[in-house]
Amino acid sequence: MLDSRTLEEMGDRAGELGLTLISSPDELAQRRAEDEATLESLRTIPPDAGDGDVVPGAVADLRWGGRRTSATPVDTSRAERHASTWITVLDEPRVEPGGPLTGFEVGIKDLMEVEGCTVTAGTRAHRADPAPGDAVAVRALREAGATIRGTTNLHSLAYGATGKSSDWGRPENPAVPGTIPGGSSSGSAAAVADGSAALTLGTDTSGSIRIPASLCGVVGLKPTRGLVSLDGCHPLAPALDHIGPLAPSVAVAAAAMSALAGWRSWQLPEEPLGRVRIGVLGGYFDNGLSAPVRQALGSALERLSGGRAELEEVDLPLARHIPGAQLAVLGTQALESNLTTLRERGRDLPDDVRLRLEAGLARTTEQRRVSLELAARWQRQVDAALERCHVLVSPTTAITATPPETAEVDIDGQPVTVQFSLTRMTMPFNISGHPAISLPVRDGSGAPVGLQLVGRRGGDQDLLAVAAYLEDLLS
Repeated sequence: MLDSRTLEEMGDRAGELGLTLISSPDELAQRRAEDEATLESLRTIPPDAGDGDVVPGAVADLRWGGRRTSATPVDTSRAERHASTWITVLDEPRVEPGGPLTGFEVGIKDLMEVEGCTVTAGTRAHRADPAPGDAVAVRALREAGATIRGTTNLHSLAYGATGKSSDWGRPENPAVPGTIPGGSSSGSAAAVADGSAALTLGTDTSGSIRIPASLCGVVGLKPTRGLVSLDGCHPLAPALDHIGPLAPSVAVAAAAMSALAGWRSWQLPEEPLGRVRIGVLGGYFDNGLSAPVRQALGSALERLSGGRAELEEVDLPLARHIPGAQLAVLGTQALESNLTTLRERGRDLPDDVRLRLEAGLARTTEQRRVSLELAARWQRQVDAALERCHVLVSPTTAITATPPETAEVDIDGQPVTVQFSLTRMTMPFNISGHPAISLPVRDGSGAPVGLQLVGRRGGDQDLLAVAAYLEDLLS
């Protein structure tokens, strides 16, 4: 049955860990009930019936012609660096010019170590000394010539998809003023969107790069899991965490990835020499979409089918079981990663983040074990689909940016939380580890909508090349 711990058992577990529960019993009971509804998807997993089998008719690997010109940075010299977007701004940053990222002013999500800066993780509850050096990913950008201008805001502890819970304020969404920027890499997306950074780094555990990229109208890439080192980055859930770039274009994201992944001689190609087969995800990925997102997706697919792209419908039956697995893995690992902060300074955390961490006490070792077994099956099912298609496509988020006071949205007559509507499309590819990128398109009103492309594990270069080609078709 994969039973969760009861409220009484959660209290006992808290005592074992030296925690004093701060959220009220009513808050914990309500959150536990919401989580139980999600966990039902984990309790109804079908038996393994060849869900990772390769379907005959696999497509050939892509071949490319030409090379694009090198990416050039946007001019950030006149941009205002808003206090709610930037946590630390370095007036005289150390610069190592001469590399391909020379001239790029970069913001780093304040979850990663930047020499001389204190990692706040978006909350006063997180205590740390100034970093003596850079995280591995930050150092890679600096060695490529980038100017590390400072650190950007985030949803506290990177544990939220809205971007509205930080002790340093909520970053404004430059694309749709008065709405949430998305999270958790909220400041990283906003800084690119408002032009105060030519490039930023974010982290992605359930969609935290792609979600704010979607809502703010920029490009956001979650690479293949393990491609970019997490050393020097405060963890949320190590089995799900990724570091990647947010940028104004695919070309800039590709330039950043060349530095992050050590692709010293690689350049973004110009165009495919054959047709690109795109798998349009249905089933789970076609449900729960708001009308503006559905309209924007339809328009984008229509435009793509007119280019050198071939569309094919793809259904991944295991997808509907992934939310429960994601919850079980994330709930247990986030609690482990932030146990000291919760134990010693839990009262200083934003209420929503503290409640999420405490709700992790309901998760069990058995739930996590079954979730990781499902993750392996799910990974094989996605791999099999990508034998028939070069990339898979879906919306990045099921909704567009909402006002910060909005907690639920109406989807097909049913109330759905904003949090779930933002993460439902992205989280499956954290648990599978496949690279995924969000490209900006627009709904009928001009609000940003993200188009998510998913590539083969380890095929990040091809994913970027396809993304750049489709970016041209959609522009």
